[in-house]
Parts: sequence; structure tokens; C-alpha cells
Amino acid sequence: MRIGGRRLAVVVLCGAAGATVAAWSSDDAAVYSRPRDLSPTPLQERRLVQSLIDVRQGRIERALDNLTGLVERQPDFGLAQLVYGDLLTASAGRLAGFGHHLAEGALADYREEAKARIDRYLSAPPVDSHPDSILRLPEEVPAAIVVDLDRNRLFLFERREHRGLVRTLDFYVSIGKGGIDKQREGDEKTPIGVYRVSGFLPDSTLPDMYGEGAFPLDYPNGWDRRRGRSGSGIWIHGTDFDRYSRPPLSSEGCVTLANEDFRALMDRVEVGRTPVVVASGLSWVPRDGAREPLAAIERAVESWRLDWESLDTERYLAHYAADFTSGRMGRAAFADHKRRVNRYKRYVRVEVDGLEVYRYPGERDLILVSFVQRYSSDNFRLTRHKRQYWRRDSDAWRIVLEEAS
Repeated sequence: MRIGGRRLAVVVLCGAAGATVAAWSSDDAAVYSRPRDLSPTPLQERRLVQSLIDVRQGRIERALDNLTGLVERQPDFGLAQLVYGDLLTASAGRLAGFGHHLAEGALADYREEAKARIDRYLSAPPVDSHPDSILRLPEEVPAAIVVDLDRNRLFLFERREHRGLVRTLDFYVSIGKGGIDKQREGDEKTPIGVYRVSGFLPDSTLPDMYGEGAFPLDYPNGWDRRRGRSGSGIWIHGTDFDRYSRPPLSSEGCVTLANEDFRALMDRVEVGRTPVVVASGLSWVPRDGAREPLAAIERAVESWRLDWESLDTERYLAHYAADFTSGRMGRAAFADHKRRVNRYKRYVRVEVDGLEVYRYPGERDLILVSFVQRYSSDNFRLTRHKRQYWRRDSDAWRIVLEEAS
């Protein structure tokens, strides 16, 4: 069998990579040769993907050369080793069945990992775009993490002078065995929402399965608790030291990535400051594109602030939905409290700094705003961090949940 033959290429791809490219047709050549933005992805992944594309286009010797360098540099990269071994076996004329030495479950895991990595190449986010979940990020927040659950990707966006937020890192990740949209303790699902990195745990304090370290997230947040979601211990962390990567669905709900990739994150993430958007069905928009409903939300927040300062309590309370909650208070108790407090105030001043605005993933017409609130009156001063969840009702945006720390 000729090494560069089309039949060998098809057999290899339908065996070693399995579902990765089995669906590619002979009419897809333009798709494979079209330039893609792979620059933020790790070198190991770029070499693997290029090798699979080379195989698909009949460049078997080039694929073997590329894979040889890859497995020498990263011997614990199981998927690369499998594809490399299958190509060597095929080139020797021993077509006994690709991955025949693996149990079906393990082979299926490699197929799914290969599919996720190839899909990143075929459906790369447009250059100079970002998810429409991030509507506003102030200059004092230098970076944000976005996890695309559908594509098993983690993106890091960093602020660059004159360019705003730029996608600088792009990693394959594994998520929960149970899939997405965590609801309860033990369901092994990865949550959907907007979170904050709440700490850092070095590898010296963790079992080997967490690799280089972990960034705990503040799951469950206020919206999760309102929706009755339970559980804890949702982290972004590394991978067992004896392997490069995990299958796409393999954690207990955490987001896991290669240790080398985790190390790249470590110097860019700030505990307590870096937001983490975990989403399904991400939409990508140009960096300077339309940001609906950002303008409406900014106007709503400013109107809320001014109405609070006016000491017109009923006008201020009109910004809160009928089903509003804050801690253990519903709207009626909250309104009574505000009326009592404002009755004896001579003046109130409210400053809003560092406004962040997110389209909340997994919810319709729900916006999360986060900011530093500086409150002062004739007899009281307080600075704290506030989160408000605004929902679009029939005639206006109103606050359905408010929490402060």
C-alpha cells in the first residue's frame, strides 16, 4: 500500500482519530486549506491538528515527521501517541485495526478528544472577536476567562493598549462527566454562569490529580442559590502528572487543562478580580461591534443611582422587580427597610466605580452588573462590592437579585 495513497489516509482517519474526521468529505479540501487563527493555541495542539490535516490531504510522510517531533517533545500526549502509532502500523502494511490494543471505552475517549481539537480548527472564532457575554469590562480588570462548554475550550482575554480585550490564550479543556448545567451536589456537571476566581491552591497542597494547581471559583453564586442549585468545589485546575490531557468529559464538574497550559494561566489570573464566564452556545461578535443591551443597562444603572440619591423612595423602588430578593428579604421587606432608612436622611450620595456588565449565559434577558459602590449620607458611610442581576420585564429592565460583600 502506497504511503501517500488516498485509501490509507481515509483508513487512518476513520480509525485512529475515529469521529474526528470521519465525516469529512472529499469536497472539503477548501475547508482544510483555508487559513485559520491557531496562534493562541499551544504548539502541541497545532502540530497534532496539522498532522491530521496532512493525513486527510494525503501528506503521510509529512504527518509522520510532524508527529515524531511531537511525541518526542510530549511523550505523555496519549492522543498524539495513538495517531502516531497507527500511522507507523499502517505504513508497515499491518492494518489489524487502528487502536485495536485499546478497550472500546478508552478508544472512544481519544476519538472525542480528537474531535474536539479538530473542531477548534474547523470552527475557530473570528480573529479580533470576543463572546457577546462580555458587554463591559473596566480597565482595572486586566483579564477575563471564557469557557466554551460546547467546544471544550478555555479562552483568556487580556487588555492591550489601543486594542481593548484581545484573545491571548486558547486551550483545550475537559469538563464534567455529567455534561453541563450543574444543578445539584454530585451530578458531576459543570455549571453555567459568571463566576470569580476566589483563590489559588498550589500543587504542593493538592493530590496529583489536580496537577500544577487549582483556581477555585465562587460557585454557587447568588443566582445559583436563587435557582436552588447546590454543590461546591468547582475549580479550574491542571491534569494528573502522568498524562498530558484528559478526555472531554472526565471531571467531577471542574474545568481541567494540561499542566503546561495551567502554568500559562497562573501569572495572568488575579484572585478576587478575574471573571470567569462559563457558557454554552457562545456568540462571537467583532471587538468594536454592537453591544446591545449595554447602553440600556448603563442607563438603567445610572437612573437607579440617581433615584436613590433623590430620596424619592418609591421612584427608587420602581427599579426592583416584584420577585426581587436580597439575602433572606423579599421585595416587601426590602421596601419597608428602605422606607425606614430614608425617612430620616437629609442627603444620600452613591458612587458607582468599575462597572462590569455581562449577558448572563443560560438565561434569557438576564444581565449581571458588578461594581464598587461608595455610599455616604449625613450619618453613614460604606464602601462595598455589589452584584445586581437585571431582568428585562415587559416595559423596563429591573433588578431581580442584589448581593453585596
